[in-house]
Amino acid sequence: MERRVARAAAVIIYIAGLAFAEALRVPCRIDRFRSRRLRRPGARRRCPLEYAVMTAVILGIWALPLTYALTTWLRPFDYWLPSWITWVAAGVFMLSLLIRLSAQRTLGRQWSATVETPEAHKLVTTGIYSRIRHPIYASLVLWAAAQPALLQNLVAGWGGAVAVALIWLLRVPNEERVMLEEFGSEYRVYMARTGRLIPRRRQPSSLT
Repeated sequence: MERRVARAAAVIIYIAGLAFAEALRVPCRIDRFRSRRLRRPGARRRCPLEYAVMTAVILGIWALPLTYALTTWLRPFDYWLPSWITWVAAGVFMLSLLIRLSAQRTLGRQWSATVETPEAHKLVTTGIYSRIRHPIYASLVLWAAAQPALLQNLVAGWGGAVAVALIWLLRVPNEERVMLEEFGSEYRVYMARTGRLIPRRRQPSSLT
C-alpha cells in the first residue's frame, strides 16, 4: 500500500513539475511572439541534429510520461522501487526545478529553447551563471536522474535520460561553439572560471 501511494504521488509530482517548467517559459514565449524581433543574418543557428534533440526531449520528457500518466498503454513495462527511493527522487526533482527557476529568472527574456543568438543577446554571467555555464542543462541532468524513480516504467521513466544524453552529446558542444563565435575572448575568460554543470573549484589566491 505504501509503495502504491508513493508511486501515485510521484506521478503527480512529475506532472506538476512539467507544468511548472512550462510556466517558466511562457513570459519569454509571449514576448517573442509579440515583438517578432528581427535577427541578424545567421543569428538563428539550427542544424539537423537540433531537430533530433528537440524530438527526443518532446518524447522523453513530455509525450511518453504523459502517456504513462493518462493511459494504461505502457503498464506492461512497469517496475517497482522502494518508497524511500521514490521520495529521494522527488527531492532531486524539486532541486532540479529550483535550479531551473534560478537560471530562467537570471536569463529573463534571453531564454531560448534552441541554440540561437537573437539581436539583443548579451552574455549573462550573473546569478547562478556566475558559477556554472549551463544551469538549465544541469537541472535537466537532475530531472533525468529522478525520472526513472518517479515514473517507474522502462519506457516513460528512462526516456528523459535518452533526451538529456543527446543534449549533452549534441547540443552543449554546439552551443559553446556558437557562444565562442559570438563573444570570442569574453566567453573564453568566462569558460576559464566556470564549470559546465557544477561550479569549478576556485583556486586560492597567492600572497606575494
